[in-house]
Amino acid sequence: MSPGFPGAGAYARRPMTVHPEWPPPAAPPAPTRPVRWGIGDVIWVWLAAVVVSGFVAALYLGAVADPDRPTGWFLAVATVAQNGTLVAGVIAVSRWKGVGDLRADFGFAIRGRDWWWAAVGSGVLIGTGILMAPIQRLLGDAPSQEVVRIIDRSSGAAAIAGALAVAIVAPIGEELLFRGLLLRSLQRRFRPGVAVVISAVVFAGVHPLLEDRKSTRLNSS
Repeated sequence: MSPGFPGAGAYARRPMTVHPEWPPPAAPPAPTRPVRWGIGDVIWVWLAAVVVSGFVAALYLGAVADPDRPTGWFLAVATVAQNGTLVAGVIAVSRWKGVGDLRADFGFAIRGRDWWWAAVGSGVLIGTGILMAPIQRLLGDAPSQEVVRIIDRSSGAAAIAGALAVAIVAPIGEELLFRGLLLRSLQRRFRPGVAVVISAVVFAGVHPLLEDRKSTRLNSS
């Protein structure tokens, strides 16, 4: 008979149970994919957008009745073609050479709480235009961009489509390419301040080049 309290032998004969560790240990982090995108990808994405937009614009101008006076519909089609190619190219670069996430690769995210900045930007734009109006009257008529002239001579749905394409679609594509892929690629090579300056200079220099291309294409149609 086992000493101690009655039935102690039954407890003694039971096998020892090893309880699992609690809380359980964290799972090992998943291996991260190496980032291989760079400035070369900026170049090919941009060239692809230029080629696609030029091809689509040529098809559209060849189909309309008056190709010498394109309307807001032409502007909307060309803008969507160009910036749609930019977005598709940046997404492809992220999947092929990055981690596959636009936010992780290029810091691009759309959050509901940030939409109020659109109202702030619109107010600043309107206010700046009001303040600049007297100066423009004193200096005379300032040269306007081709996109502004196209929207001015359009009306109705064509003018709205052109304005929305320029105000909404174009900034998304340009944000992904210049402040996403280009800026992040430069930050891997230079200090942050230098990278910001270079990307800003490239962004500012691209628009006059596009303006010259667009005017040449319209004049040759």
